[in-house]
Amino acid sequence: MSSSSSSSLYRRLHGLFAQNHKVTVKLKTDNPKTTSLIKSIKPTSKLPPKQQLQTIVDNFKKSSESPEFRSHYGNYLTAIHLLGNNSSAIEDIFDHQKQYPEISNEFFVIRLILLYGTAKMHEQARKLFDEMPNLKCQQTVFSFNVLLEACIRAEKYDTVRELFRDLPEELSVVPDVVSYNTFIKALCKAGSLDYAVSVMDEMENQGIKPDKVTFNTLSKAYNESKKFSEAEDLWLLMQKKNVVADLGSYSFRLRVLVANNKVNEAIELFEEMGKKDIIPNAFCYNMMIKMYVDDRNWEEAKRWYDKMVENGRYPDNVTFEMLISFACDKDNLDFALELCKKAMDSKIHVHDATMQRVVNGLAEHSKLEEEKELGPNHLRDTG
Repeated sequence: MSSSSSSSLYRRLHGLFAQNHKVTVKLKTDNPKTTSLIKSIKPTSKLPPKQQLQTIVDNFKKSSESPEFRSHYGNYLTAIHLLGNNSSAIEDIFDHQKQYPEISNEFFVIRLILLYGTAKMHEQARKLFDEMPNLKCQQTVFSFNVLLEACIRAEKYDTVRELFRDLPEELSVVPDVVSYNTFIKALCKAGSLDYAVSVMDEMENQGIKPDKVTFNTLSKAYNESKKFSEAEDLWLLMQKKNVVADLGSYSFRLRVLVANNKVNEAIELFEEMGKKDIIPNAFCYNMMIKMYVDDRNWEEAKRWYDKMVENGRYPDNVTFEMLISFACDKDNLDFALELCKKAMDSKIHVHDATMQRVVNGLAEHSKLEEEKELGPNHLRDTG
């Protein structure tokens, strides 16, 4: 790295900390017209909280007169965020939707049910579901599954269990694989992993074959609970049942192998993914890098990073955090500096403390002329 390019980056790093600036990614909207519709429900002036809330409700109702506005899920989601936890206001704007012809469309209604779940309003979600026949909207296994998902979003896992056991018979609805998978997800989130696994037997007794979603949901739960032995057994069962693994399956499997420091098996799994045309994502590469970072093997950690870049996988904040810190541990400040530059150029946020380690290292080890480029005040601050 040339002295001029290093000096330029030093100044950028200095500016990052001197101004307490955070690098963030700006999200672009795919539909500017929809964005303008969303803006139409926001208050246009500073009002007292109560009036501001009512203004949002009034603006939303007015905007709802447009079929185009009603067709965009994002408008409703934005309204929920703007209204915060005011359940009465949310129920007010959703009840207002019942006057429009879309209310007899199952897809439109299940969208509102899901949004009630997002707002942690599971009772209103159930109420709307029960009202569907009166709204001339059919209730199918599809809307039943969405009601279960809404309760999961509302973190009412016991309610999911009750609905799954009681509602199908009441409605003459036959649960499908999505129903069972959603039920299993609720059990996993509630910490009832043994029960969740036993549901697979129940599925098969009903003639429903567990699929990759079933296994991935359980694998994720086992991984998060650090029950790697059970996750290993689940992988073997998945192979036995001839369920085709996808990227998610391999990612969870890779995490188990790394957690148990099974280096050769992890490498073999990576090679297997390539043979099956499953392209590893950043998470997979990060797992491999982490394995060698934990083992303090700089050469292999760097090699897997290079392999990641060569194969067109973009490093994320986890990649940069791990390798910048490791590079500092190894006094490899040139590489740490290179990674800092790539992170900033890619607008990927790296923790200030991690970046500060690089600045501190440069202050201690850089050449005299490079230290001057940083500025004497900054050196006193880091000293």
